[in-house]
Amino acid sequence: MGKQVSKTPKSQSETVEAEDDSLLPAIGSDSGIVLDRILPYLMSRLTFSMNQMLKSDLRRYKLTISSWRVLAVLASRTEVTVNELAEYAMIEQSTTSHLVDRMEEDGLLVRKRGEGDGRVRSVSLTPFGQEKYETVRHTVLAHTTRVLKDVTPEERQLLENTLAKMRKNLELPL
Repeated sequence: MGKQVSKTPKSQSETVEAEDDSLLPAIGSDSGIVLDRILPYLMSRLTFSMNQMLKSDLRRYKLTISSWRVLAVLASRTEVTVNELAEYAMIEQSTTSHLVDRMEEDGLLVRKRGEGDGRVRSVSLTPFGQEKYETVRHTVLAHTTRVLKDVTPEERQLLENTLAKMRKNLELPL
């Protein structure tokens, strides 16, 4: 049986091909859990499991997954706005603002008013925040190393390329 596709209009000149839903078991069938065949679900399960393990290790450093992401973004970007930080760290903007408040109180980062627009504030790590990042980075890398055990460099590159294509595909209209 060949791959069946249906054409769904994206715009007047474009169509997107949707895979036939026969690839997934029907409701009430005994062919396994439907979610176990959906790639985004499998990726979410992996991320959830990794985050659960990492969360317990981060507690030792009085950090959360979100505060770790903020440290990691600022370690690589030096100085960003709160909006950019929210985007890079994948945290809701309002949550990021509250998190930045707490991390500033803890001495991990500092906010500065923008030169041109006083409403825009940039955020950067303090020396204490940089030190905390360097200390915790090794723990995070250990988790990454564990999950990539037995994955060849070629498989890792293929996975990275595939994920990049999938992210790009999200920019397309449905």
